[in-house]
Amino acid sequence: MMLAHPLKVVAWELTGACNLRCTHCRASAGASSKDELTTDEALFLIDSLAPHSPMLIMTGGEPLMRKDLFELLAHAKRRGVRCVLSTNGTMLTPSLAMRIRENGVERVSISLDGATPSTHDHIRGRGAFEGAIEGARCALEAGLELQINTTFTRGNIHEKEAILELARELGAVALHVFMLVPTGRGRGGEEMSPPQYEDTLRWLHEAALCHPEMEIRPTCAPHYVRIVSEMEGIVPTRRMGCLGGITFCFISRRGEVYPCGYLPLKAGSIRESSIDEIWENSPLFARLREPEALGGKCGECKYRVACGGCRARAYALTGDVLGPEPFCIHTPIPVEERER
Repeated sequence: MMLAHPLKVVAWELTGACNLRCTHCRASAGASSKDELTTDEALFLIDSLAPHSPMLIMTGGEPLMRKDLFELLAHAKRRGVRCVLSTNGTMLTPSLAMRIRENGVERVSISLDGATPSTHDHIRGRGAFEGAIEGARCALEAGLELQINTTFTRGNIHEKEAILELARELGAVALHVFMLVPTGRGRGGEEMSPPQYEDTLRWLHEAALCHPEMEIRPTCAPHYVRIVSEMEGIVPTRRMGCLGGITFCFISRRGEVYPCGYLPLKAGSIRESSIDEIWENSPLFARLREPEALGGKCGECKYRVACGGCRARAYALTGDVLGPEPFCIHTPIPVEERER
């Protein structure tokens, strides 16, 4: 089936089980639950995704805690589905890293939320920093590309330059910066202020320009599009910001389909409908694909198509999935004034 709206990236929460208890965890991960997708259901999901050739991000929880992980990876390899494994790194060993590589995975992303043990471990637990660093080394020795994922909060933003430098020293090909969305255990009030947010995104663009050999970009920060446009003097002509429900979706450990992992509005369940049917026909996805439906200042903004604001953050803080992006400091010129 050819999809009217291409499905390019799928993040799949393999399990809720995790060996860490991170303070900002979207999933409030810890113990596994009995209603997670069975092996047969998981294999069928891979079969359903294969015709559309999306990038499949296997995440959790901690995906290495799922007992049938390598069976799923092997099946994805046979079906030609490109997989990325997102892990905290602490369980990664040389033999596991090699098995991951042998089963078709080319890139592993490892979470690093501080450049020092004190900062990282304060967020993720004692010993997590050394475990992540050792896991990164195991990945590289196995021939895997290393991507570092960092969630910036009030508690670690002071180490942003040091985190970038550590990622470079480790040999990472990418640094993806996640801007905290207040969901799950992330509701604790650790998100940066809007001005800090703006300054951080400007710093991130400057870092990307200084280190072109490395893929440096933010996640859950759609107004990065506006900031880059302002800094570079260019006008975006295509959708580049929030892609939840547009080219990206999140599938939970129970098979529920969401626009993203931070937005708790369900579009459907693969236990009840096919992924194709959900993707093409969900009323929620239809609403998110219509920039003109945005409310507040996002609806008035000239960047509403290219950016769109973070729908998860809008929902978490205003209760309106189409409401204004609360952490964007930009004040748009109303449409009627621009047209005068």
